[in-house]
Amino acid sequence: MTETRSGTLQEISRRRLPRTVWTAGAVTALASTADNFVLFLLLWVAQPQGWSAVQTAAVVLVLRLPTLATGVLLGRAVDRWGGRRLILIDLTGRAVLLLLLVLSSRQADTLPLAPVLVLGGLCGALAPASYAGVRWLVPRIVDTEQLGRANAVVALGDQLPLILGAALAGPSLALLGAATSMVVPAGMLFVATALTLTLARPAPAAPSMPRGRIDPPADRDDARRLPPRVLALIALSTAYYFAYGPFETASPPFVRGQLGAAEGTYSLLWTLFGIGALATLTTGPLLSRRRPGVVNAVGALVWGAVMLPIAVIHDVLPAAVLFLVGGAIWGPYTTVETGALQRWVSPARHGAVFGLQRSLLAVATPLGAALAAIALQEVAPRTVLAVSAGGCALAGVLALTSRDLRRAQ
Repeated sequence: MTETRSGTLQEISRRRLPRTVWTAGAVTALASTADNFVLFLLLWVAQPQGWSAVQTAAVVLVLRLPTLATGVLLGRAVDRWGGRRLILIDLTGRAVLLLLLVLSSRQADTLPLAPVLVLGGLCGALAPASYAGVRWLVPRIVDTEQLGRANAVVALGDQLPLILGAALAGPSLALLGAATSMVVPAGMLFVATALTLTLARPAPAAPSMPRGRIDPPADRDDARRLPPRVLALIALSTAYYFAYGPFETASPPFVRGQLGAAEGTYSLLWTLFGIGALATLTTGPLLSRRRPGVVNAVGALVWGAVMLPIAVIHDVLPAAVLFLVGGAIWGPYTTVETGALQRWVSPARHGAVFGLQRSLLAVATPLGAALAAIALQEVAPRTVLAVSAGGCALAGVLALTSRDLRRAQ
């Protein structure tokens, strides 16, 4: 009987993933690429347009801060009405807002600050719907034994934008100008909308998960209370992303000043980071089998240690190597985290939990980036990057002090 059961599980795990999973991954990739494109472009044009450090920090915060207010609400809406409907609302809404941003500019190569703050903030408010909607959908369209591979496909949609967003921002800026370039992410979102129309429509009811994979709540009060390991894992990611944030705002002046290079090198570094992340993405399902909390805590620690030497590098080649290796360490993180949360949380609360997670992570990175933008008025970019790398390592160390997270399987 045991051999038969084992053989059945192996057969399921080898079975092809449903086409819907790949479509969901494509939707995630397009939406995230549009998001990264906008951020990379705005960070690069901030100084040439004459935005002060405080104004740049405000832009970064406004793009993400509304997510904190809407993440849980949109996640609960996903639990109630299903992922597909909320994804459509998000994608079409953001596409229209970006087109309005294009129309608000009188010149192709400039972006007025006020419309960026208003329309960018509205985009940030909508973004958690797609993130939570896709992760709500996946456990409802695949077998439990296929969940790791399905999450890796979705994570591919998170990592690929690191390449595409950085690679497209530089050429688009050179060819179209800052304002007209916003047509590019708007087009991506419209394509993602068309793909979303083909997604499955599972009922909002919780998926059936095999016994032992998800701990069912003992009563209604327990269902409202998140397990300590879930809180610890989300806290780790929030601290990790916050500490990583300064890499976004400090990398443009680092490239201009310390490396003496232009936007081509800036795009290259982040493209290599994305390539490294893609190269190790498939290891996520394997790494998440035993102790996902330990895997991600150690990952944050190692990432910070590896990126720390960036502070003393003055040549493009070693900087490129560090970004490539850093991306490789970063790659499996989201796959491991997503699988753990899907299994540790009651399925009926997947939307709310992923909405909460998205809201915290979406705010953590820009908050760190905004503080770094202000710090750059007083300290060199290399100092900001060194503190950022050290903070990532510290986040991993602190997470390992959680006994519940270390033992959770």
